[in-house]
Amino acid sequence: MANRNHTLPLYVWLRAGTALALITAGMSAGSALAQSAPSAAADEQTGEADIVVTAQRREQKLQDVGIAISVLGQEELRHRSINNATDVVAAIPNLKYNAYSSSQVVFNMRGVSQNDYGDQQEPPVAVYQDDSYASSITTASFPVFDLARVEALRGPQGTLFGRNATGGAVQFVSNQPTDTFDGFVKATYGRYNQTIFEAAVSGPLSDTLSARIAGIYDRDDGYIKNITPGEKDRGANNHWALRGIFALEPSSSFKAKLTLRFSQADKERQAGVYNYAPACFNSQLQGTFMSPTDTCAVWGTTGTAGPGYFNPEIAASQGGSPWKTAGTGPAYVDRKLFGATLRLDAQLGAFDLVSITDYQHLKKFYIESGDGPPELPYVENVTPAGPAPCPAPASSVTCYPSGTVFYQDARVNQVSQEFRFSRTSDRNFLTFGAFGMIIDGKYKAKYATPFDGYDPSVKFTQRTESFAFFAQDEFKISDQVKLIGGLRYWHDHKIGDYTAVHTLPLYALSLHFGPNDISYTDTSPGSTNDPLSWTYGSGVDSGVTITPAAATPSFSGLTARAEIDYKPSDNVLLYASYNRGSKSGGFTFSTGTPFPYQLIDTINNLPYRPETLNDYEVGLKATLAPGTTFNVAGFYYDYKNYQAFVQVGLTQVVRNLPATVKGIEADFSTRPVKGLTLQLSGAYQTSTVKNVLLPDGVTLEDHSLPQAPEFSGSAMARYEFDLAGGTASIQGDALFQSSMCFTVMCAPVEREKGYAVANARLGFTTADEKIDVAVFVNNLFEKAYRVYAFDGSLYWGDVLGVYAKPRTWGVSVTYNFGK
Repeated sequence: MANRNHTLPLYVWLRAGTALALITAGMSAGSALAQSAPSAAADEQTGEADIVVTAQRREQKLQDVGIAISVLGQEELRHRSINNATDVVAAIPNLKYNAYSSSQVVFNMRGVSQNDYGDQQEPPVAVYQDDSYASSITTASFPVFDLARVEALRGPQGTLFGRNATGGAVQFVSNQPTDTFDGFVKATYGRYNQTIFEAAVSGPLSDTLSARIAGIYDRDDGYIKNITPGEKDRGANNHWALRGIFALEPSSSFKAKLTLRFSQADKERQAGVYNYAPACFNSQLQGTFMSPTDTCAVWGTTGTAGPGYFNPEIAASQGGSPWKTAGTGPAYVDRKLFGATLRLDAQLGAFDLVSITDYQHLKKFYIESGDGPPELPYVENVTPAGPAPCPAPASSVTCYPSGTVFYQDARVNQVSQEFRFSRTSDRNFLTFGAFGMIIDGKYKAKYATPFDGYDPSVKFTQRTESFAFFAQDEFKISDQVKLIGGLRYWHDHKIGDYTAVHTLPLYALSLHFGPNDISYTDTSPGSTNDPLSWTYGSGVDSGVTITPAAATPSFSGLTARAEIDYKPSDNVLLYASYNRGSKSGGFTFSTGTPFPYQLIDTINNLPYRPETLNDYEVGLKATLAPGTTFNVAGFYYDYKNYQAFVQVGLTQVVRNLPATVKGIEADFSTRPVKGLTLQLSGAYQTSTVKNVLLPDGVTLEDHSLPQAPEFSGSAMARYEFDLAGGTASIQGDALFQSSMCFTVMCAPVEREKGYAVANARLGFTTADEKIDVAVFVNNLFEKAYRVYAFDGSLYWGDVLGVYAKPRTWGVSVTYNFGK
């Protein structure tokens, strides 16, 4: 009852605020709106300097905004064959992603990321679909279709995009309803039997109401060949999505827009897409790859992981293929996402009002069993005796006890309400408002290694109640000088309740952490915990130092922005800024139980503190000639309490550590002659996370941030020319990055060498622009590189590595109608 009483004021505030917005907007009348969303035509001007963005919650030219922003317009998205949210990293400087499946994605911007793979974690790079904030790492990736543009804002967004955005924000902006009938149908077929259908239809339903309905269906057979008889290939897409946008404009002073989104993946084989990589840990308890002849004393094996399966053919680290597996057992993800967003734009006297009411529901189940070897069917809490023939039709193959079984089950509801007021004068633009959000999640999970009798189960709930107040003002001192200042106060209240249980004798223990109790029971053989059973309030000293109050923490913070812009001419912008971003604190709710000797330390470190990032940045944006731009930005990040995801012994936790980053980014775009477009971008940065404790619990080292290569860059060239009464195009693009580590602990097996990836595309558009045909090849030279790596050498002697797709090809045909 105490928790329910606490949440009532925020719940009432959200409902009352929504009702107030509807009433006041419906009664208002006045001049035309200043906050309306930009039209699709605004994104596709002849020069990049004319691209319109909403990085400061209003329409501005890209070259007039003192923020490091990358924009992919509608045509750019089409030319790069982008079908998923993670595909955009190939075209945006200093943007990476970390993913072990399509349902678990964390964007990484300038090295700022969150490597804890718990479904309850909010990422530090905020992701938005139109006006809807994706609060979970399991909703940060989604099918991309019928988009007007993608905006990537690098650096902390401490005022207008303040929710946990220490790293930046990525906005996916949909094409909007039109006042004339139009639409398109697109079909793509490619390697691995890839089949994609995409379509949209838009137009007026009445004089004041218009709508746009769009959808996508995407499936293929999978790019990771399974050599075990009867097993399907892995890495296969099987999902579809729909979006409907309904826009009502009864007067020039009031607009209402309802956006409905739904996507579903059914048994999508995007789980367990790992390459088999046997590893043994060193003296710091960090993994090193094993050759076919290396012996690991702890597992008693030569050239294999702990269960004993030997097959260099499917182990890239031993000279085999990165895109083969012998895995058996269930490996899939089921996911359903529903979202509804109501946006109201109204004129209230001298102010423009924007009200955004958003609801999201997520239902997800993910399981991976058989991460490379053929494995015996898993039975919970039963340790297989040893290798045996696989079930039919693979009876001729020897199956091994399961190395790992990992699943996650999530049920999440999210509701938010935002109000923004703005006022424009000749020299001033003021924005202020409030934001409130509730995230309510129920979760189940397991990370087991059944071959050695480790088979835990966990379940937990987490509720986040958040509100914020913000204001930002842009004041023009003169035609050349502008000052920008902003503040945001945020407050989070979190409630966590976590239970982890292991019943088999060797590691038998249970623990509970919640607002009503903290307790544990340890019956493992030879345990040194004293007492073996303990409950908070018993009066007995156990070494547990936190109290049940730690399960209901409140966090508050003040973020800020201060900037000076100087325009010596219409074509040049110089800016210097200070941006302060924060990310709330939380809990490390592991998917497994700790080993007995780590039990007390794990309980004491379940909560972690908020992180704060201070960004000092200078930049130049210059339009050198019509269609030619050059932008450069230099930045210095100073972290306080960086939330580092580390491994202490066999337990993974988030620990607060100091960190710094410094770097420089530049991009150049030009159209030197008719039909030719050239783009080049590059970034150099160094980062340091201090006092990283390695798994041995003794060694402290300074490491770089995860996925933060020193050098990275991209290039694109496209030439369009007249052909057969239409327009043909030839395009090539490439991505390069130097070596980096996937985690802050930087185990030898988590280090990735530098690589370059090239893509090519040929296209033809008829003169009336009704039909567009394209042939494309991605990863042209079939470069093998990983997009995820996890050191599992301590758990079962393997490295979980996900390799990007090999060379893929396809052909797409688009028919536009109504234009």
